[in-house]
Amino acid sequence: MTASEVDAEQVLRMAWRKLPPAHRTLLEAIGASQWQVVSELLGTAADNLLRSAGQQGLTRAAQARLDQALGAWIAELRVVLVNEAHPEIAGLNSQALEAFIARIAWHEWGHALSLARCSPEDVAAGSRLLELAPDGIGEGIRTAGYRAKDYTHELVAETYALLMARRLRGHLGKPAWLDNEIYSLLTRVIGWSD
Repeated sequence: MTASEVDAEQVLRMAWRKLPPAHRTLLEAIGASQWQVVSELLGTAADNLLRSAGQQGLTRAAQARLDQALGAWIAELRVVLVNEAHPEIAGLNSQALEAFIARIAWHEWGHALSLARCSPEDVAAGSRLLELAPDGIGEGIRTAGYRAKDYTHELVAETYALLMARRLRGHLGKPAWLDNEIYSLLTRVIGWSD
């Protein structure tokens, strides 16, 4: 199968089925069990969907920020959007593309759970938690231009996606590279357990 023959919808269904049942239940409870694959910039797609649902569209600045994303949790619509035509995806072989799309979905589902379940104290601790994060995760969040109030949510989402990929390879338990406090946060917010 070539990358052009990969069915992103099918990959998202597989990624959903790979989630632990308790995580799917939590996602269903907050209304985050729907997704849509789009082939356009996410800011444009989200703005069009919001307006077609009778809601206020995105500001130009919010739309421009979202246009750079591979995926997004649109809380107002209770849907995860994945851009299958994003330039970062172009040129991947089918196996890499499937893994990448699944990772995007797990990240966005982690993001949805974080937004719904993190306490104000968790959000306020974002800068401190980011200092405890593995270098690659912390640096990726810092350089992406997120606001400090988004640090906790991005940290939860990114770590969740990595833990899901790790779990599918048969690696269970807290990885040595993950700080105890961040692991505890994921346990409380997402219900992570092995």
